[in-house]
Amino acid sequence: MESFGITDQCPGNLQALDANLFMTLLNALMLSKCKLNVKEAYPENSAPELSDGDEFDFIVIGSGSGGAAVANKLSDNKNSTVLVLEAGDYPSATSDIPGLVFSTQRTYEDWQYHTQPSNTSCLGNKGRMCRWPRGKVLGGSSSINAMLYIKGNNRDYDHWAELGNDGWDWEGVKDYFKEIENLDPSIQSENFGRDGLLDLTKYDSGEPIKYALHEAYRELGYPILSEENPEKPLGILDTYNTIKNGIRVNAAKAFLGKIRHRTNLVLSINSFVQKILVDADTKTAYGVEAKIGERVLHLKAKKEVILSGGTINSPQLLMLSGIGPKDHLESLGIQLVKNLPVGRHLEDHILVEITAKVNPDAALYPHPLDNIYNYFIHNTGILSTVHLINTLTFINTKNDSRYPNVGFHHVLYPQNDIYMISTIGRIYEVDDRIIADRLEAIKTNALFSLAVTLLNPKSKGRVLLNSTDPHDPPIIHSGYLTIEDDIETMVEGVRFAEAIYKTDPMRKFDPKLLKLTLPACDGYQYDSDEYWKCVIRHQAATVYHLSGTCRMGPVDDGTAVVDSRLRVHGVRNLRVVDASVFPKIPSANTQAAAMMVGRKAAAMIAEDWGLNSGKTHDEL
Repeated sequence: MESFGITDQCPGNLQALDANLFMTLLNALMLSKCKLNVKEAYPENSAPELSDGDEFDFIVIGSGSGGAAVANKLSDNKNSTVLVLEAGDYPSATSDIPGLVFSTQRTYEDWQYHTQPSNTSCLGNKGRMCRWPRGKVLGGSSSINAMLYIKGNNRDYDHWAELGNDGWDWEGVKDYFKEIENLDPSIQSENFGRDGLLDLTKYDSGEPIKYALHEAYRELGYPILSEENPEKPLGILDTYNTIKNGIRVNAAKAFLGKIRHRTNLVLSINSFVQKILVDADTKTAYGVEAKIGERVLHLKAKKEVILSGGTINSPQLLMLSGIGPKDHLESLGIQLVKNLPVGRHLEDHILVEITAKVNPDAALYPHPLDNIYNYFIHNTGILSTVHLINTLTFINTKNDSRYPNVGFHHVLYPQNDIYMISTIGRIYEVDDRIIADRLEAIKTNALFSLAVTLLNPKSKGRVLLNSTDPHDPPIIHSGYLTIEDDIETMVEGVRFAEAIYKTDPMRKFDPKLLKLTLPACDGYQYDSDEYWKCVIRHQAATVYHLSGTCRMGPVDDGTAVVDSRLRVHGVRNLRVVDASVFPKIPSANTQAAAMMVGRKAAAMIAEDWGLNSGKTHDEL
């Protein structure tokens, strides 16, 4: 028997009932994939029904963490029509499987951005560039990220308020987090919501080295961290995850799919917005120009245009629409609508892996076929998680504050498991020699990385237009490590990582640092500060936490694009609602903060337009 590329190597050795049992197993495996990539988990695509000149109360550009959250709450008022325009398509089945978290990068679900060649960072990558994945798909980057949900600490948001953004301190935002959250009922917590739409779970990876890590950090003075107390943010923890029943819960699935019955919510996918329409005389946004399939439509917003394209796309679209730095726009022949510092203040967390060869028993590694069976039949196992990546640590290398300046991600590569190493090498375009070093080492060892993460970068990057063509990727200057303080702090993080490897709990795995092939660093004494600075400049990479390019702040501070109600300064009926408005990057992963911004923005918009007085869907 041969079909679909499967050959029966033992024909005739199962008969009657035995054969039926075997075919039942095969049928169960085939049916199990039907739970992935379920279009019914999202609103229906209404792109074919749109016509030039159609009007909606609100047009939301982008369906990511901010856009999906704001659209959800605005459509709660049954008298408000909300159009969501998404440049990408429905998420793939691959994106639904947590264990394949890196596999969607460099595919059609990714904008596939890269930074400009740098002299200070990404030196070990091909072309001295860093790859910056961004989600070009329904759900935005929440459909391709690592599904970690962590809010940051109270100081992060108190600092936002100190910068002139009233209402954005911890007391002003904490309830908006809770409103979006639906914490697994088996988890006891008072500080996480249970009535929201975003499913949150937590798991224990079970890896032997994880429990050693807990003891190692405790030996160095860092306890197991409780997210119940944001005022004590130092320590190690397993984060909450946007995963349910082993399947990713992206923002569109949570905030749009669960209200797909609402007739006043309209979704249009494969809809690329080319320009925000702004009346030059009155400085009022009144709609968008979007390419939908082969048609170019002009769609009108009776109340507001809400830009939620993300930290790269949002500034790009503003500048294409005449809102941005005067000199830059005029150099491209773009008519200026409003002179604002759009695209500046770009911030990101970066990390560098300090990798050690460890004993193979540091990792649990079931047979790959067991992993596949457990996932597709039971929704369990390694593929239902992001493995040890859900374990994070926050420390202060200077011992000058109870708040962190460095974090650690933890990455475990089981012996002979080449998937992660090869995939990361492909998506980051790491030098082939580095990949070869890792692949050779993993033949006889497991590999474990303490990934030093810079939480409070002082270096800033910038986004610029490459041309007036909206389909032309923008110019991205990462700005990584242009301020010396940043690399000094990362070296301090490296020293802490070395101390972790030397603790008694970690010694039982016999860790030995893996020295990578970096000819440019051979001129420095191994393990000197200058050596590690060289390694960091060659190997540091994005943690996917881009923010700040449409910064929130008072109009007179010279760096702000939007005010504290996320309205674009000097332009009526236009707001930005995504991570680009962060006035300072939080000292944690940014997905939760972006969703909170979307929920808080919706409350402000509803208040400004008097929508809270109308009937909601829940009241009907």
